[in-house]
Amino acid sequence: MARAAGQRFVLPIVLVGTFMAILDVAIVNVAIPSIRSGLNAGFGAVELVVSAYTIAYASLLVTGGRLGDILGRKRMFVAGLLVFTAASALCGAAPDIAVLVVARVLQGVGGAMLYPQVLAIIQTSYQGEARGRALGAFGAVIGIAAIAGQLIGGALLAMDLFGWTWRPVFLVNVPVGIVAAVAALVWLPDDRDESRTRLDLGGAGLVTMFLLLLSVPLLLGRDQGWPLWLVLMLVAALPVGWAFLRFEKAVAARGGQPLVRLDLFRNKGFASGVPIAVLFQLSYAGFLFTLAVYLQTGLDFSPLKSALVYTPSAVGFFCTSLLAPRLVPVLGRHVLAIGYVLAAFGLLGTAATAAAAGTSLSGGGSLGVWALAPTMLLTGIGQGLGMSPLVGTILSSVPPQDAGGASGVVTTSMQTGNVLGVALFGLTYFTLVGQAAHGAAYATAFGELMPLSAVLLLAAAFLVYRMPQAPGQPANALVERLPGWAGGFAWSMFLATGGRVGDQLFNELLTRVRGQRLDRAGQAPEPFGEFLAFHYRHQEDADAAWLAYLQREALAYGDRPIPHEEERTPVILAQIAEIARRQAAGRLDPEVDPALFRLMCFGLASYPTLLPQVTRMATGLSPHDPEFVARWEEFLGRIGAHLEAVHERS
Repeated sequence: MARAAGQRFVLPIVLVGTFMAILDVAIVNVAIPSIRSGLNAGFGAVELVVSAYTIAYASLLVTGGRLGDILGRKRMFVAGLLVFTAASALCGAAPDIAVLVVARVLQGVGGAMLYPQVLAIIQTSYQGEARGRALGAFGAVIGIAAIAGQLIGGALLAMDLFGWTWRPVFLVNVPVGIVAAVAALVWLPDDRDESRTRLDLGGAGLVTMFLLLLSVPLLLGRDQGWPLWLVLMLVAALPVGWAFLRFEKAVAARGGQPLVRLDLFRNKGFASGVPIAVLFQLSYAGFLFTLAVYLQTGLDFSPLKSALVYTPSAVGFFCTSLLAPRLVPVLGRHVLAIGYVLAAFGLLGTAATAAAAGTSLSGGGSLGVWALAPTMLLTGIGQGLGMSPLVGTILSSVPPQDAGGASGVVTTSMQTGNVLGVALFGLTYFTLVGQAAHGAAYATAFGELMPLSAVLLLAAAFLVYRMPQAPGQPANALVERLPGWAGGFAWSMFLATGGRVGDQLFNELLTRVRGQRLDRAGQAPEPFGEFLAFHYRHQEDADAAWLAYLQREALAYGDRPIPHEEERTPVILAQIAEIARRQAAGRLDPEVDPALFRLMCFGLASYPTLLPQVTRMATGLSPHDPEFVARWEEFLGRIGAHLEAVHERS
């Protein structure tokens, strides 16, 4: 009873930790101008405040997960909460920008310690439908936290608690973190992975060094006037990145556990999915950062007014984050592509509105707050569709035993994209603004930069289209929902136009049929009596439209080559091979030709559907009449059993 009572609190506790870790990736964006003025810092230094957290978080995520396996997930989760909470207190008390950057690094360390434990704790604490609901809540919290940072940060800055301006943005974590840590100590179950997990400290060190060498010059270079030491750091990033890859290969070659399993990139779905994640995060992080600077520095919006501008995007993001998982079974991976295209159009519309309005958005009344609302809503809708199913779509092409390592690579890649998004967009944005201090320059620069963010999303959409389909999944899962008549219409349209119309849909329908028939070849029962009845039963259920198309195709082409013949032949050969396997097992006369036997099987299973009028005239029954179906299945069973019996007697 006590365990059941405690389990009710497991999910809320770990979701609080999840919310805090994701929230602090974005919450600083809205406080950038206040931090800059309060600590008398340059924009590059404030960008480093944003990125320092993400650099530490990204480079230590996989290591944090491994430590949870070794030391226990509860211990690491609680330790991560305490480090995160203490670092948040240090952020809130920071006397200068250097201390704030160091405190943000410690926050990132705490986030990397606690976040990887969440999924492991959910997996071990819940089973069946309860686990599914818990994982759904986990995904929803990630989406909510990703947008709530702007709104919560804006509200705290607007309230200006105790006259502390930006400091409550960090200090709000302290009481929440303490309560969550105490609750975790009381209610989280003790557990650890019994497998022999090892740390890749060399890999963690090299990837951290690579991110620092790459991002710090991009963040500080413009403000510092590109001194030689920053240029040398940027140049050194390339050999360090190469050294990281070589080191990871060496760790894997000697049987170790590398931080990043490079062999995962041999999987085409995974190899094309990781760049999609990076492109999305580049665009998303760059958009959030530059919008915050544009609104608060360029247009002098208050933090609350700035947060209200984000609201339509937040609403759209939240709604489609919840909707996207329901669309995936219908549209498959194309949910992502639709989301990226919608978000790209939203960004282009936002850029055009900002560029055309100039400084007029900062006028009185609600104009400045709501002028961007329609395009911001569209942007949020697209980003929600593109974020929620992203990791699951990438991992769908990875074997289940590799899902853990692949998940770590995807998450680390996304946070790396986050770092580079802030760095690259910040550098480009302030270069476009130049030395001008007026709002029009910020509006113009924002209008010029957002098309780049849109282009990144369109590139991601193109890569989604190019992703190979996951095993057992059609290229477009909507095809699975097409009724038979719709599939028949698509095939007829293709045939009637000589293959000039509907080739893509035909190809996707053919993929489905090919997969079904290959599966059926291996699933059929061993005894030939049941073998024949099995094929008839399943073609009766699923192949009516396909058989009707074959009839029309036979009339159109005769024995000449047909469209997609090279894709259809392997299915027939697989069916012949399956018959040959049964023949080798002694179930069929070795003198029987497997190819001809396959033709006979197809003829027996398909005859009533191919020639329904002859079936009706011979038996007085429609081939779909239950009485005829039962009689025909029994007849096929007798023929198959007779074939086996004759072979056994001989």
